[in-house]
Amino acid sequence: MEDSNVPELLMARLLFTEKPPLDAAALAAALRKVFGSVDNPDDSLVYFFPEYLVTFTEGNVPAQLMVAAAERPSGTDYLQSALQQSWHWPEAATVVAGCEHEVNITDFLTRTLDYSKRVELFQKALECLVTLLTPQAIYFSTSDKVVEPAAYLNRGKAGLEGLLNVRLFNISNSDAQEMFMDTLGLHALGLPDFQIRFADLEPGEVAGALTGYAYYLFENGPVIEDGNTIQGLTPADKWTCNHADSLVGPERLVIQLETE
Repeated sequence: MEDSNVPELLMARLLFTEKPPLDAAALAAALRKVFGSVDNPDDSLVYFFPEYLVTFTEGNVPAQLMVAAAERPSGTDYLQSALQQSWHWPEAATVVAGCEHEVNITDFLTRTLDYSKRVELFQKALECLVTLLTPQAIYFSTSDKVVEPAAYLNRGKAGLEGLLNVRLFNISNSDAQEMFMDTLGLHALGLPDFQIRFADLEPGEVAGALTGYAYYLFENGPVIEDGNTIQGLTPADKWTCNHADSLVGPERLVIQLETE
């Protein structure tokens, strides 16, 4: 078992029914309204953010964001697993079925940046670009989650919206009709996700609890140690935490919650 997760590039795929125009200067102008200083060398679709400096041995480098247009890949549907977990947006499958174009938003040279600053940069930039380009759907690669653009823009203080997913699976060979639930997305920030196997608990309440634990880790860092207990669904519930390998892919370090 690995001691920690290695941060990954963050990516959001904006999905469109019609091919959107990508004007590098217009995107830069919109981003400058949000960030102030944004460099756009050679009028390309690569944007540098001098206020978000990443430290390397050779010196400091501004964090970057890359924008790229693409056709939806044919032959394979990378959205299949995400759509199976789209409880939060029942119309997702219908909407994305009509989308034939993509604009991919990716952060670059940011993985050694403090993860809270990474999320701040990525979410502020993505919100700006979603507002400008008006996609029909957003797919977050690291959380394997499809999100309705209006819901994303109205997320309020939910800073991890889109970057965090809570998944539910039925355990088919379980006599007790057990379920399995996990979070997906914290691993891309270098933090552990959560997983739990349970029966006789209300899935919606468990999902709310996992979301709360995820935000606790995001705000406080990897402070949960093996053997620690956290409150379950009631003040009387004490769930034990232990680090483990994920039982459902992708492979990553998670915190296994034991309800007994």
